[in-house]
Amino acid sequence: MNPQWRTSTVLALCQRMLDTREFDALPILADALQDAGCTDDELRKQCQDPSLDTISAERLVNLVYSEETAAAVRWLEDFAREIGYEDEDEETYSYDSIIEIGRSGATGRGMHFWTDAGANFFRDGEDNLHEFFRNWSLVTGVWVSEDDQEKINVGCAC
Repeated sequence: MNPQWRTSTVLALCQRMLDTREFDALPILADALQDAGCTDDELRKQCQDPSLDTISAERLVNLVYSEETAAAVRWLEDFAREIGYEDEDEETYSYDSIIEIGRSGATGRGMHFWTDAGANFFRDGEDNLHEFFRNWSLVTGVWVSEDDQEKINVGCAC
């Protein structure tokens, strides 16, 4: 994301969508990006896609909004790739599935992974859980306290 495209209008639109978690202004964001000189046709096209689900729309706005939120999206995407099975034709985890696993943990239902790498990541150190929820919270807007994180059951269904 070119920082010059983050005009005050683009930032205000992103901020409103992230504050309300309503993404109906995405087509307006596409126009604002174009006005800002955005040459990324794919980005603008995604903003105009009426079939985007909430997680995809939230991801897109976070990629545009700031370097910090874009880095959090990339961290979660990398995490999804790293804990998957390497010999699978399809990815074991997607960004969407990682967001939902985090939501399950944040709401007290625990976090369950299909790979031992997923569960082991969290067993290898409490800082890993904090790092996960720092990034997850940045993109979802749902803050999970360290006390609540300590209560989350992480398991493997493998």
